[in-house]
Amino acid sequence: MSKDRPSFHNDLVVYRFKNIHRVTSYKIFSLRSPLVNRTNYRWPKIDIFPYEENTTHIYAYPKHQHNLGTMNYLAKSDLEPIYLRILGPLLVPSPRHLRLSLKAMIKLGRSNLFYACEGNTFLHRYNRGPTETWRVPCKELHRTYPFVQNERNLTSSLCFEELKFPQLNQSLSLYQYRCAEDLRRTL
Repeated sequence: MSKDRPSFHNDLVVYRFKNIHRVTSYKIFSLRSPLVNRTNYRWPKIDIFPYEENTTHIYAYPKHQHNLGTMNYLAKSDLEPIYLRILGPLLVPSPRHLRLSLKAMIKLGRSNLFYACEGNTFLHRYNRGPTETWRVPCKELHRTYPFVQNERNLTSSLCFEELKFPQLNQSLSLYQYRCAEDLRRTL
């Protein structure tokens, strides 16, 4: 690496944060990123929250004084083994059963997570609530934004994951694998 360019590792900060209930979490961000209004951290960031676990489940700690206090218990059988999935240009670790895990992390009473897409109730980038909220069928967003489509062929017992770029009318095949438990597509 060139001496006149800062190291990526020297650019990252781990910031210790306490919420209004004095629960500690951590935020990781770049020193080159812009500050978030009225805070000491920057955007984009990664939040790391404490959790507890028992033999079958993982849950936010402490349960009712946490930023994720509305999160239900996550079954370990839905999380493990961890799979690698596409996020932008990266392959990132994700839960084994993504849909079941996401359902457990979303507040009760909100729209169906997979069919109605709605705006967030808090804008973390600006440290404030939204000025307006919106809700649209997720299929409408598929016409504009890239997305990953999962399909299962019942005849061949093969599953496919494909990254689709609707504005370019192109797609990129990500995975083709046998739809079976414990197949080595995991970490």
